[in-house]
Amino acid sequence: MNRIDAVLIDWGTTNVRAYGIGADGAILERRVSAHGIRNVPDRQFAAAFDALVGDWRASAPVPVLMSGMIGSRQGWAEAPYVACPAGLDDLADGLLSVPDRSGVRIVPGVCLGASASHRDVMRGEEVQCFGALATERIADAVLCLPGTHSKWVRMEGGRLVDFATAMTGEAYEVLRRHSILSALIRDEETGAPGDSRWFAAGLVRSGEPGGLLHHLFSVRADGLFDIVPGEGLADYLSGILIGHEIRSMAGLFPAPRPVLVVGGSGLAAAYRAALSHLEVEARAIDAEKATTSGLFRILSKGRSL
Repeated sequence: MNRIDAVLIDWGTTNVRAYGIGADGAILERRVSAHGIRNVPDRQFAAAFDALVGDWRASAPVPVLMSGMIGSRQGWAEAPYVACPAGLDDLADGLLSVPDRSGVRIVPGVCLGASASHRDVMRGEEVQCFGALATERIADAVLCLPGTHSKWVRMEGGRLVDFATAMTGEAYEVLRRHSILSALIRDEETGAPGDSRWFAAGLVRSGEPGGLLHHLFSVRADGLFDIVPGEGLADYLSGILIGHEIRSMAGLFPAPRPVLVVGGSGLAAAYRAALSHLEVEARAIDAEKATTSGLFRILSKGRSL
């Protein structure tokens, strides 16, 4: 087996993904753990780290670079935010060394400061943005990163210059599981949301008069009168929320070129279908590739400091 030259870790709230890479950045090994920061008992992050990748560093203390919520106030060590506009050099300059383990560093998050029109923060997505630019070999882009808290990002001249967050995924889970709407929503699998006629119907609804709050109640009303069947209501709700997000964010971040949608095959596919339905050109970027490419570039910058 090829020798692992460095370790890259995407450590989020619920999951951890670790990559043993070679000198050229190629992935040699992958590991996934459910020990996201929310699932580490008594904040024993050092022990969780050793269990995940300790053997990769047993023969030599290869450098480790981590991104995501592991650098939050609830994580292993809090990495300060870098203010926009931010480039790769800014992230490399702001790397935080973890006191518990030699050679282990955390990428800082990115924030919009007092001079911006609004406050916002991200942790982890900034890595994917730079990785996506490298993958596409471009310097300017508008990116959509779907998730619990979806991010829309503008990159110019290879720097992250502006972004905004939409709590679409979290709102969907709260409304589906804990609101009056949940009584009518049936959990039968209907396939990928982007392929559902009821998802498309929700996208159409999002463009009609009345606004988001009115449209959300239509999930209940249309369900009561079987205009939308119970097994289609979850997709209908998803279409309404994602439709409103895209309509709002596309106005904030008009894209002269395709929107780059960074994600896996599920939620990202639904966003691409929604963008296509709303006549916004989009192109898919694999989340793992964007993450590892971004981390490797930051690590390379950091090694030269």
